[in-house]
Amino acid sequence: MIKSKNLFLIALFIITAFISTSESLTKLCFGLALFIYAMSVLEQSFSLMAGGILENFLKKATKKDYKSFLFGFISTTVMQSSGLVSVLAISFLSAGLISLMAGICIIYGTNLASAASAWIVGLIGLKMDIAHFSMPIFIFGAVLALFKDEKTKGAGLFIAGVALFFLAIAYMKDGFLNFKSTIELSKYALPGVLGIIVYALIGVFITALLQSSHASITLALTALASSQITYENAVSITIGANLGSTITAIIGSLKVNNEAKKLTITHIIFNLTTAILTILLFNVFLKAVDISADLFGISQDDNILKLAIFQSYFNIFGVLLFYPTRRFMKIFLDRLFTKLNKKAKKTQKIYTAIYLNDEALKFSKSAKEVLIKEHIHLFNNVISIITKSISISSKDITGELSDEEVIAKRDKPMQIDFDELYNERFKNLYSQIIDFSIKASAIDKGEENKFFMDIRRSALIFAEILKDMRNTQPNFYRYMLSQNEFIKKEYNFLRLNLLKSIRIIKQIPESENFETMQKLLTELKLIMQNYNIIEWRDIDTLLYESKISSSMATSLMNDTFLVHSIVKNFIQIVKIAFTHYQERKNKTKNLKA
Repeated sequence: MIKSKNLFLIALFIITAFISTSESLTKLCFGLALFIYAMSVLEQSFSLMAGGILENFLKKATKKDYKSFLFGFISTTVMQSSGLVSVLAISFLSAGLISLMAGICIIYGTNLASAASAWIVGLIGLKMDIAHFSMPIFIFGAVLALFKDEKTKGAGLFIAGVALFFLAIAYMKDGFLNFKSTIELSKYALPGVLGIIVYALIGVFITALLQSSHASITLALTALASSQITYENAVSITIGANLGSTITAIIGSLKVNNEAKKLTITHIIFNLTTAILTILLFNVFLKAVDISADLFGISQDDNILKLAIFQSYFNIFGVLLFYPTRRFMKIFLDRLFTKLNKKAKKTQKIYTAIYLNDEALKFSKSAKEVLIKEHIHLFNNVISIITKSISISSKDITGELSDEEVIAKRDKPMQIDFDELYNERFKNLYSQIIDFSIKASAIDKGEENKFFMDIRRSALIFAEILKDMRNTQPNFYRYMLSQNEFIKKEYNFLRLNLLKSIRIIKQIPESENFETMQKLLTELKLIMQNYNIIEWRDIDTLLYESKISSSMATSLMNDTFLVHSIVKNFIQIVKIAFTHYQERKNKTKNLKA
C-alpha cells in the first residue's frame, strides 16, 4: 500500500513534469514558488535580527489598545510579514504575556498594514526594473547570511529575501506576458455579480493552496499588469485572497490553545464580514477608488495602483467596522469559549495540556511562560489525586475547617481507582510536559535551558510522589474501616499531617516573594519531622501491649516512610521549580514598575 507521503511526492513529480512542458507556465510557477520562499526568508531574517527586541517591545507596547494596534500596524508594515507578527501575538497570548484585547488590536493592526505589500509591488516591483539588480543584491545578502553572528546573518537573509521578492515578481510578470502568445486569459473575464463571486472564489482557492494572501494578491497584480485579467476581476481576486487567509488561520490554529483560537476567530470574523460587505458594496468601492485616484493624481488607466488603493480601502473599512467594537468582540469570544469549555469538560475524561502549543515554542519566553502554567496545572492534579487517596475532598484544602475538623468530618474512606486517576489526571499531561520541555531545550541553549531541565526534573519527582502514594493508598482505605481504634488513630494522624502539608504546599506557588516561600518551606520541614517513627510514636509500645498486630505495625512503618518521602519530594520540587515562579513574579513586577 502506497503511503500518503509517497502519493504526494508522485503527484508533485507529475505536476512538475507538466509545468516544465511550457516555458510560460514554468516561469510563472517558479516566480510564485520564489515569492513564497522569499516571504519565508524575510520572516526568518526578522526573527534573527529583532526576535528578542520585538518580544520585549511587544510586552511594553501592549498596555493600551491603541498601542497594540499601532504595534501590529507598524511592525507588519516594516517587516512586510503579517505572519511573523501574528505568530508572535499568538505565542505571547498563549503564554499569557499579553491580554486577549491586546492580541485583538494587534490582529486589526496587521490587517490594516497588509495593504502595504500591494503598494510595494505596484509602485516598485511592477513599475521599476528592480529585478535587474536583484541578483547582485542577493549575492551580497547570501554572503552575509553565512556569518555565525545572528544579527549579521539576519541582515544577510533580509537583503537576500528582498532580492528574491522582486526577482519573483519579475518572473511572474514574464510568465503572464509569455502566456499572451499561447492563451489570452482575459477572454475568460466575467462581468457583473457572477464575475465577482467566481473570481473571489478563485482568490480563496489560490490563497488556501499557497497559504499566503500576499502571494495571491501579488499574482493578481502581475496578471493585471500583463493584461491577462480585467481590473474588476483582479479586485474580486483580492477580496477572495483576504477571505482565503482565514483558511490559513484555521489550519494554523489546530494545535494552539483556546486563547490563541480566540485570535483566529477574530481574524475570521474580520475578513469574512469585511469581504461580504465589500461584495455587497462593490460598485461603491470602485467609485471611491476612482475618486481617490483623481485626488492622488493617478491615471484612471493605471489599474495596478487603483488595485492597491482598493486593497487599502478594504482593510481600512474592516478596521473602522471592528476597532470601535473591539470590547464587544472580547466579550463575545470569552462567552463563546466559556460555553465550549463547559461542554468539553462534560465529555473529556483524560486531562491534557491547557497551555502548551507549538506557537509558544517559537520564542523561549513564551515557552517558559506556558511551561510554568502547565507545571502548576500538573501540580494541582497531583494534589487532587493525593487528597482523594487519603479520602479528603479538594474543597477541604481551601475550606475554613481546621485540619482536625476535616479529618473528623472525612471519617469514611472514598472508593477510588488510583490507576484510573493516574491515567486521567497525570500520565498524558506529564508526557506532554516532558516532550514540550525537551523541544524547548533544543531551541534554546542559553540561560533558559536550565529552567527547562528543572521542569523535567520536577515532573519526574511528581511521578515518584504518585508512585509512593499508590503504594500506601490501599492501607489508608483499609485502616479507616478497621475496628481497631489504635491503628485507625495512627493512620488518621498520618492523614492529618499530610493534610497540613498539602495546605502549605498549595500556598507556595501563590506566595508573593521569596521570604514568604521560605517561611512556608520551613513550616513544611517542621511537619515532616512528625513522620519520624522514633520521635513521634513508639510502635514498639503498641506491639508490646498487643494494641496492634505485627502486620499492622509493618504497614504503619512502611507507610510512614512513604508519606515522609512524599513530603520530602514536594520540598525538593519547591527548591527546583517553584523558585522560578518567584523569579518570574519579580521580573513582572519590575516590568510593571
